[in-house]
Amino acid sequence: MATLTINHVHCLETTDGSGADDLYINIDGNRVFGVQQIDSDEDPDVNVSRNFATKTKVSLWEYDSVSADDLIGSFFAHSSQAGEGEHAQALTGDGSRYDVYYTVTS
Repeated sequence: MATLTINHVHCLETTDGSGADDLYINIDGNRVFGVQQIDSDEDPDVNVSRNFATKTKVSLWEYDSVSADDLIGSFFAHSSQAGEGEHAQALTGDGSRYDVYYTVTS
């Protein structure tokens, strides 16, 4: 069993361009963070951990109250990454850019 820890995210550009995103994070389809307003150049701590077997899917979303939520991007963390230190994953989607910083431990 491995453990994924999402340490923090860095917003480089919001989906709205001039306004904050209403960001939330799912791991394997379950919300683990947010909804939190995040603007460009903000770097909030997330500090969420989840156990998984071989791989787990992380997805960043932008909440929309009047239409469907916008997928910013997704990636898989793998148990084989355990012990490699902190990883950074760039996600771009719906006009936004985020970096997600995470670690995998065994």
